[in-house]
Amino acid sequence: MDDRDDHLMRCFASAFPSATRDEIRAAKTFDAIPGWDSLRMVNLLAVLDDEFGIQIDLPEVLDLEPFDAVKRYLSERGLPAKELNG
Repeated sequence: MDDRDDHLMRCFASAFPSATRDEIRAAKTFDAIPGWDSLRMVNLLAVLDDEFGIQIDLPEVLDLEPFDAVKRYLSERGLPAKELNG
């Protein structure tokens, strides 16, 4: 996992603390991530905005595999992560 992958995984892990990294990577949809609910989804979007400086177009990624979809979304826009926290 490269630095951006690791940073993105920490974002997911902070929003979905009951899910393991393997569960997050394996989830085929956002609602398949253990602990998913709409409030956690909003929290994930807020974390991604804080960490990457972008507001995710939710319909564009919602039906895709969560981790890879968000990773691809960020990569396509050439967005670097802000300074890593921790």
